[in-house]
Amino acid sequence: MSLVCLTMLVPLQAQGRLIDFLAGPHAGQAEFSMHPVSARGPLVRMRRSEEQVQGYAERTEVRLILDRADCEALIGPLRALMAGVDGGFWVTAVERFEAFDAPPAALPEAGA
Repeated sequence: MSLVCLTMLVPLQAQGRLIDFLAGPHAGQAEFSMHPVSARGPLVRMRRSEEQVQGYAERTEVRLILDRADCEALIGPLRALMAGVDGGFWVTAVERFEAFDAPPAALPEAGA
């Protein structure tokens, strides 16, 4: 199994739709976290005048740890779900994924 981290950056108003999707059958048992971020860059369109003055936009960053094949299968439905929404995603390799209080064998190994 080869684990990856799928990171998504979405506007605050789209986070509910994304969380509903991830809590459903599409993402399986993928670990995910979500938190607010101040963002600027190619995935962020600063449409409000307040954002343009600040130089950044408030967004939600969502990260999932999952198998690479599951991630690839998830991207198509995510694109359909988020069509027309400002934001995007990137995928990075996960070298290690363990719980603090569980033996390493109890969790899937990255790169295995």
